Amino acid sequence: MFSVNEKIHYGGSGVCTIQEIATMRFGRTRERYYVLKPVYQNSSLIYVPVDNEALVSKMRPVLTRQEVDALIEEMPSVETAWEDDSQQRKLSFDALLRSNRCRDLIVLIKTLQEHKVVRAKLGKSLHVSDETYLREAQRLLFDEFAGPLGLMPAQVNGYITEKLGSIS
Repeated sequence: MFSVNEKIHYGGSGVCTIQEIATMRFGRTRERYYVLKPVYQNSSLIYVPVDNEALVSKMRPVLTRQEVDALIEEMPSVETAWEDDSQQRKLSFDALLRSNRCRDLIVLIKTLQEHKVVRAKLGKSLHVSDETYLREAQRLLFDEFAGPLGLMPAQVNGYITEKLGSIS
């Protein structure tokens, strides 16, 4: 069970703080809910029923600084996952985005960044859908990395670049 004021990662919402664990009535039933407030977004609160295993399974502790640095050091060796077939690519990218795992976000980001370079050499840009996947994967990953690194999400890319530049 998670605790009040704990920072967690919640699926596509990113890093959230558990503001309270409250008993609430929605409709006819009274249930206990985790009340989550996204840390880096000005969105409304998220209510997660404590007894709903499927939704609670989307909650996990945020990474430590050591875990973040280890993931960054692994980035150069991460395999990409480009699919030429657009339908298959969409399915693959959706699965990577929804997995709630930082390694999968890294695979997605690296895949799209490499493809972006290839497209740029041809004088073209990424397709809109691929650009959307890239932005969302970066948002989720940079949000998660920011807290343990003591940075704002917008500073994370620079940190990664600096860190990788020193090890390669």
